[in-house]
Amino acid sequence: MHRSLLTAALLFAVMLAACARTGSPTDAPAPSEPATTDRPAPSGRTLHTAPPSTAALVGEVPAEVLDPILTAAAERSGVARGDLEVIRAEQVTWSDGSLGCPEPGQMYTQALVDGYHVVIVAGDEELDYRVGSAGSFSLCESPLPRGG
Repeated sequence: MHRSLLTAALLFAVMLAACARTGSPTDAPAPSEPATTDRPAPSGRTLHTAPPSTAALVGEVPAEVLDPILTAAAERSGVARGDLEVIRAEQVTWSDGSLGCPEPGQMYTQALVDGYHVVIVAGDEELDYRVGSAGSFSLCESPLPRGG
């Protein structure tokens, strides 16, 4: 019995190691001026698309992803970009294509999605941005509770 548990644990560790991402953000070339495009999402939310990040997901938000989010937050809130406060900017793996912010009546990809979670304070307002693996981001106005 113990031998089969040990074998299963070893197999799991090997599979996990094979799935791990490698790379260094310094391996990526410096991006040129990032351009964003806005397009309506099926839910009616505006989806902002930034160029895909060439940096590996390393636990922080690369500048080419964060800059367009800060610009969008400043435009939305009317607060000067320099007065915005980033209170959360981290790499996450979303449980599905809703990026933790499902809209009622919408269907989403049922697969893990690597991305980022950025929360910005703009004056009295807290703006919760979700970023998917393709670099597109949207403002989440009804986030799921933590762990949901």
